[in-house]
Amino acid sequence: MNTAKTTLGVMADFDRMIEEAPDEPQPIIFAQPAGRDIEYGTGMPKRYREPWERPSDAQWQGYFRRVMDKVETGGIVALIGNRGTGKTRIAAEAVRNYSPDKSTYTTAMGLFLRIRASFGKNNGETEEKIVKEMSQSTLLVIDEVQERGNTAWEDRLLTHILDKRYGAMTPTIIIANLNASELTECLGASISSRINETGGIVTITGKSHRE
Repeated sequence: MNTAKTTLGVMADFDRMIEEAPDEPQPIIFAQPAGRDIEYGTGMPKRYREPWERPSDAQWQGYFRRVMDKVETGGIVALIGNRGTGKTRIAAEAVRNYSPDKSTYTTAMGLFLRIRASFGKNNGETEEKIVKEMSQSTLLVIDEVQERGNTAWEDRLLTHILDKRYGAMTPTIIIANLNASELTECLGASISSRINETGGIVTITGKSHRE
């Protein structure tokens, strides 16, 4: 074997790979199904079901890429920051990319009110059924986590759901209008440690889009 020729061939392949590689990371593109709306799973608000053109700026794409990286590896990722900075929109776009028809969106308050409403009723809704639904959803988004009672019952229930998802390695997005230390205090050490291990915290900055 001619070692010199082999080495030259490898170097030529390497140079070609460098030339062909994109200079910048390419944006993640979701193709809207032609001729119909996306069929979302449970709870996604109408505002976020409508077709929406994603920003092409590096900051938004960076946020979105970080979230998708954690979702695709089954992590629990928290989106935090001031109101109106686009946290729920990023989560909705993650749902579009990952599993629009088998995902679940809920606010924390909506989840606990739904469970309380099931007590003592014979309508097929039970605490066990709701917890199972939340635990097994392909992608679960829990919004407005700061808007809850922070009772021991709520803490245990939220920890139970997220621990099941953590064990099954199914992705979760938590959204809160809080900073990092406030989020840790709100969620407690058990959930916070699972976030830090599997998904981390993404702080969404910028001015409110609602102004």
